[in-house]
Amino acid sequence: MTIIPPAKRYRLYFDETGTGDIKAHEKDPNQRYLSVTGIVFRQDIHDITFSSTLSAFKLRIFDTPNVILHRRDIMGHKGIFEALKDEALRAEFDRQFAALVASLPGPAFTVSIDKKAHLEKYKIWRFDPYHYVLTCLVERYVLWLKRSGCVGDVMGEARSPWHDGRLRRAYRRLYDLGSDFLTAADAKARLISRELRLEPKSTDVAALQVADLLAHPAHRTWKFMQENKPIPNDYGASLVRILEKGIYDRHPRTNLIKGCGRKWLP
Repeated sequence: MTIIPPAKRYRLYFDETGTGDIKAHEKDPNQRYLSVTGIVFRQDIHDITFSSTLSAFKLRIFDTPNVILHRRDIMGHKGIFEALKDEALRAEFDRQFAALVASLPGPAFTVSIDKKAHLEKYKIWRFDPYHYVLTCLVERYVLWLKRSGCVGDVMGEARSPWHDGRLRRAYRRLYDLGSDFLTAADAKARLISRELRLEPKSTDVAALQVADLLAHPAHRTWKFMQENKPIPNDYGASLVRILEKGIYDRHPRTNLIKGCGRKWLP
């Protein structure tokens, strides 16, 4: 068995915003897009240092570390997040969370798909949108691992047995066969497992919670950029500016985020 030094073992943690239903936008225009955002950690640093940092943040804000951060509940002030109706506490939450995002080691990636445009472009090919964005996300992660001389695996949030089973099969297919932009040899050389790890929200994985809070603002900014629309000067946009400043992956030659740290599909 090959022993992997802790300094060489990484993990990509990802979460999504939107639905994988390719025709959902026909009934609800708000379901036109699907996006995944992933953040990379050296695994030992995540499990020891970053997890403790996030727990301390929760303790300072909510007086208990036993909180699962979830954007939908935060925005709706559900349960313990009702406390964030207090403007002073919410301002402190925002300030401290932004500082936490600024401390992310990187890289980060955002991949978004316009499902309506995908249907219009590909009349016959019907790659499942979720599998498509996951493939593009993992491609970029593996290329970063290769450039860095490291190895790693991938973790997302568990949903339903049907959804998770299809996602795991898509990941195995990428591992076994590669893709148009990633050879199977590189996939096997850099990914330490053929299996995609999916953990329920209750597991309290620190980086998955941060990815949950970043996925929507990361996609929104990217979508506005694609549409040449002004980006709102709000808190979500400020988090994305932090990612752009030094966390999103950049092309090693051009130093551009587009196409490397960010990808727009189709």
